[in-house]
Amino acid sequence: MCNERNEDSLDVEASELLHGIVKRSILDRGSLEEALSAHLASKLSWDAAPFERWHAILLKSFTSGMSHCGKAIRNLMRDDLIAIKERDPACPSSGHAFLYFKGFHAIQAYRAANWLWSKGQRSLASALQSRISEVFGMDIHPAAQLGSGIMIDHGTGVVIGETARVGNGCTLLHGVTLGGNGKQQGDRHPKLGCNVLVGAGASILGNVKIGDGSKTGASAVVLNDIPDFATAVGCPAKIIGRAKEDNPAVVLDHSCKYVQLFIQRIRSLCPYRHLSPSKPRHHAKEKFENSGVEE
Repeated sequence: MCNERNEDSLDVEASELLHGIVKRSILDRGSLEEALSAHLASKLSWDAAPFERWHAILLKSFTSGMSHCGKAIRNLMRDDLIAIKERDPACPSSGHAFLYFKGFHAIQAYRAANWLWSKGQRSLASALQSRISEVFGMDIHPAAQLGSGIMIDHGTGVVIGETARVGNGCTLLHGVTLGGNGKQQGDRHPKLGCNVLVGAGASILGNVKIGDGSKTGASAVVLNDIPDFATAVGCPAKIIGRAKEDNPAVVLDHSCKYVQLFIQRIRSLCPYRHLSPSKPRHHAKEKFENSGVEE
């Protein structure tokens, strides 16, 4: 009986706690823009930058701000919510993503910082970027360009550099780096096409082009361009085949189902295990290089 009473008490406390979160973040707000501004301001505020100031800045960004591509931020945030609900099996509702998914939170706060940067408020944009990094564990430069319908799953450890571009409909997992490959200035970060899938812990370095619909495997280190709809894995990353899906960023298949078929093709061209001692290995390598199949 005592255990049952304790469980009932916990249920009541949990219900009251969740009601308070939902009421303050959603029910007391008149619009999605106002709700998101208040929700993020409560997370980003501290003594020197209180809730009211962040709330005012974020609300203005979300209601009147425009992205680098000329699309209203208020529309981009809705596209991002829809993308999460459609792609993430751990997301039961858009409201759940709105309240609890820090990948969504960091992207929307970045969109505000990006708008501030474009308006010449670079110090304020940098302050917001710094706070985003501290609170959400994601470092997205305000000058980076992110398209619509972006999902960054889990989010922890994601770094996106100043001149990076991420096309519409892309999905990035935790630990992804879109970084430079040296200390040179200028255009030095990756350019991702549309509907690109980048696996957990992958690093894409330098001013390289990652084609539409391509897949980069977990922990890959990409140093060169990846063609449209190609699948690349490894360190350094190598192309191992073509993506099976029309939109890898939505399907989220990390199993590389075409790898086995591609390996069999390579083995048929490079039958090292069948070489006799009188036939050196370079004969098979020559056959592979003349076959037209890219390594």
